[in-house]
Amino acid sequence: MTAHNISRKIATTFALIAITISCSSTKTVNQAQKKAEKPQPQIAYSDLIVDDRESEYMMIPVILSGVEKESGRDPISLKIFSGKSIGSGTIGENMIFYNKTNGESNILLNRKALISKFEYLPGKKEPENPSNQNGQTNQPKQNSSKKVSSKPQNQLLLFHIIDSDTNTDGKLDHADAIVGYLSNLGGKSLQAITPPDTQLMSWVFDEKSGAIFITIRKDSDGDRKFTEKDDIDFVRVSVTKPNIGKEIIDGKTREELQKIMLNSK
Repeated sequence: MTAHNISRKIATTFALIAITISCSSTKTVNQAQKKAEKPQPQIAYSDLIVDDRESEYMMIPVILSGVEKESGRDPISLKIFSGKSIGSGTIGENMIFYNKTNGESNILLNRKALISKFEYLPGKKEPENPSNQNGQTNQPKQNSSKKVSSKPQNQLLLFHIIDSDTNTDGKLDHADAIVGYLSNLGGKSLQAITPPDTQLMSWVFDEKSGAIFITIRKDSDGDRKFTEKDDIDFVRVSVTKPNIGKEIIDGKTREELQKIMLNSK
């Protein structure tokens, strides 16, 4: 083999090495560019929510921009807090409460979650002064400046929160458990009131007893899904001492009902 042929082979080898390195570098650059082009989630804020019940607080929903399409969330628009359900999709991943009087703010959640919606929960009203048919009161006259408030006392917020990936699909969404939480109007004293592996369906508030009666759906067949095949149950929660609600239909009642409805001839 001549020296000329050896030189040509060496040159060819170096050329192939250079081309390989160039292609690898180009691939790395392209991958880096694609990663840079993909929008990264950032903290953003939805519209202010103002309580029209003379609360000291206003609420600011916290969202992650760039994930709306992925999660199917439709951020809420500006709404006045009228005491009814707010929002039909997901309100946000967290909530800031701002005190209009002292300027302080606090965060509702200390973990990742989705707030499905929140609702206003009234407490008991103060009793009115008794009076007879002639409009005369049996009680001593009081200072006219001290009027009895007709507004509900002990006002609370009921949150529907998704904070656990119960179906283990790697994300939080409305297919997971939806747990009920109570807090005060300042977003503090947050307390779970429904079992962790259930979905909050609906509720009613009984002013006389000061209790919330909540309808929940259980994953009764253990398939990590919440469907119409799963059992419905009901729990009772005290608003003065909120905690995980107790079922109001006991086992004995269920057995008797089964005998009556299913086993009778």
